[in-house]
Amino acid sequence: MSSPAEKPREVGPQLFPFPLSEASVGAQLWIHSVEGNPRECHRLHEMGFCRRAELVKLSHGAMTVCLVCGARVGLSETVAQRILVTVAPGEPRENPGNAKAVRSDLSSFAEEGTLFCRIRDRFRRRKGGAAG
Repeated sequence: MSSPAEKPREVGPQLFPFPLSEASVGAQLWIHSVEGNPRECHRLHEMGFCRRAELVKLSHGAMTVCLVCGARVGLSETVAQRILVTVAPGEPRENPGNAKAVRSDLSSFAEEGTLFCRIRDRFRRRKGGAAG
């Protein structure tokens, strides 16, 4: 009898997507999916809102501001409701030991990143190489 009661605890909030507009400020999140018409979805993908991208919600209200791909982006409340997110496992605030594991896990999804994210990463590598 104890195993059925434990299953909901194991699943936790990480596997159930919820709208970005419902996330708390300061939460580190992963993008699960983007709903809406194809044109809006494509534009959001170009801005960095792609599957498994990390983001941090900075503020909410009529305008939701979040940090994605190193840039602050403001979204209307209706657009924020169409972006489904999950809680990033191993948030640094909760468990600093898992932060590196989450970063290395995300590197396997580099091919899913936007062109902007790939260019930014290439620039950072060159800048680090030139400085050293």
